Amino acid sequence: MKDDKRLSIWKTKLQRLDLDSGTIVEVEDEVANDEAICLFVNDYYYTTFIVSPTMIRELVIGHLLSEGIVEKLSEIETVEFKPSRVSAYLNHELDSRKLRDKRPSVISTFCGNSGKTVRLEEFQKLETNDVKVEPELIWSLITELNKKSEIYKRTGGTHSAMLYDMKEVNFFAEDVGRHNAVDKAIGAAFLAGADMEKSILVCSGRMSGDMVLKAFRSRIPIIASVAGSLESGIRIAQNLGVSLIGFVRGRRMNIYTHGERIAS
Repeated sequence: MKDDKRLSIWKTKLQRLDLDSGTIVEVEDEVANDEAICLFVNDYYYTTFIVSPTMIRELVIGHLLSEGIVEKLSEIETVEFKPSRVSAYLNHELDSRKLRDKRPSVISTFCGNSGKTVRLEEFQKLETNDVKVEPELIWSLITELNKKSEIYKRTGGTHSAMLYDMKEVNFFAEDVGRHNAVDKAIGAAFLAGADMEKSILVCSGRMSGDMVLKAFRSRIPIIASVAGSLESGIRIAQNLGVSLIGFVRGRRMNIYTHGERIAS
């Protein structure tokens, strides 16, 4: 699928009401496009994404890694595309019960979670390593994220995410769903061979527990967002060793967990 911004925008005619003047005019406007895409893993139905129809390969790879379906990129042999359907084939058999247990029915644009039970004791905590960043870097990455969010500026209907790998390389994605945007950025970084353990993920959406888990499973130590965090995000980040930062706006930010990675 061609990664083309035109695929993410749909034009429609509407009536625009001005309450001050009391006038109604007909105009043509741009809205964010969304499509349903079914994902099959080893020919077993996994889930349906409601997604902006770009960067689908990155979405699938990022999702399989960030949701723990696979642990390494090398496990994914091929990704095949058909209209409204993507098939990912692994180089090993996958227990269908494991896949079913992890499977959300539909990954939509809403800001909830899939309702899956997570046992934190099953995960090995990210250790505080030599990753330490200046607050100015966090602020500059959020500034760049906002500048790159062209579809949002035109439609007001998308989220964005960007992964920075400490080598001046940014992997950016926009999508109608905040989870999808993160998966796309993670997938692009994995495909490029980025060092995930020395990277920073910045995004536009609020940080819930499932969003923090995506970063943790991808071995990303630092997450920062324009928005705030939910209690589940803070609790999971604290327990699993992830530095969580929110409300990066103006010249301020909230450091919720593991501030030792942020140079004072």
